[in-house]
Amino acid sequence: MPETSIVKITDSLHIAYMRTIHAVFQNDGAWFVARCLDFPVTTQGKTLAAAKKNLEEAVELYLETWGDSGTKPSREVYLTSIEVAA
Repeated sequence: MPETSIVKITDSLHIAYMRTIHAVFQNDGAWFVARCLDFPVTTQGKTLAAAKKNLEEAVELYLETWGDSGTKPSREVYLTSIEVAA
């Protein structure tokens, strides 16, 4: 079972175990593209808040469908820029 820190009771029959995921958000001018770094999930939204909400929902659907297969999220994520020949 993945590490959990928060338990959210969604109704009398369901208990949701919360976990932290890592994501990158990019604004392409018209949309915010949201990419999860822990699972193969990408989505978008017209605003940053919408993209974040869409990513939360998409990751929850991914986990409901495929499970987490014991995947543990990275403890540290570093974001940097590098130059490559183009």
